[in-house]
Amino acid sequence: MARDMMLTPDEYMALMRLLTSERESEGAIEERKVANKVKLQPKRRSRLARSADKKLSKAFKEANARYRKKDGSLRSGRTQADIATLAHKLRKKM
Repeated sequence: MARDMMLTPDEYMALMRLLTSERESEGAIEERKVANKVKLQPKRRSRLARSADKKLSKAFKEANARYRKKDGSLRSGRTQADIATLAHKLRKKM
């Protein structure tokens, strides 16, 4: 919007009332209620996806155990990317 085109407070309020009345008249409130119900129920994940998640979680635990010292810091020359690579490799073998 150009800076020389400014709305007065009255014009702004009139525009907002118009937008609000259009939303209500088009049944948007009912649509919003339906959309909210859909959001409340997350999509159920497949058995295969859940299994893959469990395997990857276990693989990350193993990779972290291999590439970290007892105090939790990374071994020298290792990065988070190395841990992720090893975890995916381990998961593939499971």
